[in-house]
Amino acid sequence: MRLQVVIIVVIACTIVNAATLKDSYNHFASMDEEGNYLMYWTTNDAAQTIDIAISVKTKGWVGFGISPYTSRMPGSDTVIGWVSNGKAYLQDRYAASRTTPILDASQDYNLISGEEIDGTTILKFSRKYNTGDSKDLPFEAGTSRLIWSYHSSDPVSPESFTIHQKQGSRSLNIFDSIPEIDKPPMPSDTQTFAIIHKNVPVPAQDTTYWCSTIKLPELNETAHIIKISPHIQKGHEGLVHHLDIFICDLGREFVPESHSCFSENMPNDVRRCRGASAIAAWGIGGEDITFPADVGLPLGGSYGPKVVLLEMHYDNPNLTPGILDSSGMIIHYTHQKRRYDAGILTMGRATARYLYVPERQSHWQVAGYCSKDCTQNNLPPTGIHVFAAMSHAHLAGREIVVKQYRNDVQIDTLANNPHYDFNYQDYTYLKKPKTVMPGDQLSTVCTYNTEDRANYTTGGLTTKDEMCLVFIYYYPLQKLAVCMSRVELQEFKNLSLPADNDSHKPRVIGNKLKDLIHIENTAHPYQYCAGPGHELLQK
Repeated sequence: MRLQVVIIVVIACTIVNAATLKDSYNHFASMDEEGNYLMYWTTNDAAQTIDIAISVKTKGWVGFGISPYTSRMPGSDTVIGWVSNGKAYLQDRYAASRTTPILDASQDYNLISGEEIDGTTILKFSRKYNTGDSKDLPFEAGTSRLIWSYHSSDPVSPESFTIHQKQGSRSLNIFDSIPEIDKPPMPSDTQTFAIIHKNVPVPAQDTTYWCSTIKLPELNETAHIIKISPHIQKGHEGLVHHLDIFICDLGREFVPESHSCFSENMPNDVRRCRGASAIAAWGIGGEDITFPADVGLPLGGSYGPKVVLLEMHYDNPNLTPGILDSSGMIIHYTHQKRRYDAGILTMGRATARYLYVPERQSHWQVAGYCSKDCTQNNLPPTGIHVFAAMSHAHLAGREIVVKQYRNDVQIDTLANNPHYDFNYQDYTYLKKPKTVMPGDQLSTVCTYNTEDRANYTTGGLTTKDEMCLVFIYYYPLQKLAVCMSRVELQEFKNLSLPADNDSHKPRVIGNKLKDLIHIENTAHPYQYCAGPGHELLQK
């Protein structure tokens, strides 16, 4: 009986400790899948400092660091800490290679406290965003690549460390994730509904786009979707590259469809739902989509969607046969309607084969535009208010930014990820909603790196092709669903590039680089401004 009491006390202390840390910091993330390494943090823009706590299930040393956007150890800015005989230690170090990090002459991480409780080591420390030390890496906006490690024993001495037993990396939006305290509690009447594929036979081919129509719950009155959670089948985290959910109310009797999106069996009216009015977009590595307390997506009733199209991009580079997948999203909805209806606006450069990214480039930019004519004719006089955004490119993507112009002068940025990570496509949340007014132009600029590619890259659907898209959540809901541009094919004819089916000509831009730059800078882009079902809204 006494042993049971001790076990209960230990578990209770662990739970209370985790709850206390979660209440003391604005943000929380598990760095590993098992939940053995937890990170808590709060940023202070006024003081330009970040407070961090790490809680690790070990009695030994723990490591934490910022990777130079490689998710690898060499070049990283690290700290190593431990608790011995009740005393906490923390060392600021830097990794020159895959060996024990070197002690930094400038100790810029400030130890606040440390303790070891029931086999868990907890360290609290702080640091300036930018210390000015050449051996330190700054905490910056956009995606941060963090590394972690730990050992079951303390170091032999403060100068001698046994190699880690566990280590890994995790990408996070340090500055732009929604604070825990700002996540509204789920109402008592919250219900869930699964928008998932059911045992989709994923072909043994590199890229597959699969589409299924799904009937939503039948509701007498319009409800609000307040949270959307990814539901990726266990073991398929690398298979499901991204997914989109589009409104697909066809005005006819519902007939379930589930085919390759390009199959001849897909009805034309269902096919037209693709790329039109979205209610959710999710990319690899993304987490829950949580809506602010006064905002929700309409569902059912008199004006909410009743049928959706789930489009999923499967990435199967090993051509593995016999895969059945049942992934998708779980929607959480309530009948306690919130003040505003939310919507998604898809922006950027239209995905087409004639989006060219030359070979051997370290910093190549492509732009797509939501024109001032489109916003002038389709936004309300008081504008719309943007509260979250997700950027989407493929393997060569490095930076994505949405610039806001008014009267031809840039006044703000709506989204900015200077360190885009293909494997972590999560939403960023604005600290305060930003207003887009009628007549504003929104320019999406994507930066690519192709230094490791001998051939040029084109726009397309596979991960080896490229995209340049941004999905923004906003309120109040408008008819406008897509606002983007493309440079027309005829603009590129003078480049005399090989056709897609011509494998004999080298696929290089070569000495035509200046011509391509001239086309990108001077061509008048075609504007695409559309609502549900690709209804054109441009004048």
